[in-house]
Amino acid sequence: MSSSSSSSEQFENGDSSSNMAAYVTNGAGESQVEYTAPSTFREAELIGLRFMQEGQYEEAIKLFNQGMKLPGSRKDVVRKQSVSGPSPVGGAAGGREGGVVMSLDEFEYQAAHYNIACAYSKLGKCAESVASLSKAIDYGFNNLDTMKADPDLRSIQGSAEFGALMKKHEEKSFNPFSFFGKD
Repeated sequence: MSSSSSSSEQFENGDSSSNMAAYVTNGAGESQVEYTAPSTFREAELIGLRFMQEGQYEEAIKLFNQGMKLPGSRKDVVRKQSVSGPSPVGGAAGGREGGVVMSLDEFEYQAAHYNIACAYSKLGKCAESVASLSKAIDYGFNNLDTMKADPDLRSIQGSAEFGALMKKHEEKSFNPFSFFGKD
């Protein structure tokens, strides 16, 4: 954080990332976001959302993309062989070391791609925004009503690309006669 700022407002969200980003008002009264490098997906997401609030959409996209390369909330144990050859006591291969890896879960991928879509929409980049929404859907985001109503997506909601994406993924109501080849 810059010590020369005249005022700053910390994130007040109750999680460990609360000290990593702040609004900083410079001497000219302009607000900007300053932050320390995120070390987890959640930290990158929070900073990216702060950039969205400030209208700095290109920076937000960078943070959301960076977040997808950082540790997430899914815990996995990874085993790797530390000794080559057979086990000295017989049976399976030699010694193994374990380690914990934190990766992104499907909800984190959904959030990242959805937020990227919102930022692209704010920049007026329809094709990029729809492509990101499509990725969010591929990761399981299925709340099309949210997409249709989100003010951050307003600039693309009337586009042919957005309409085609919605039509492709709209849930069809259950038709019991469809089992018999009748629509």
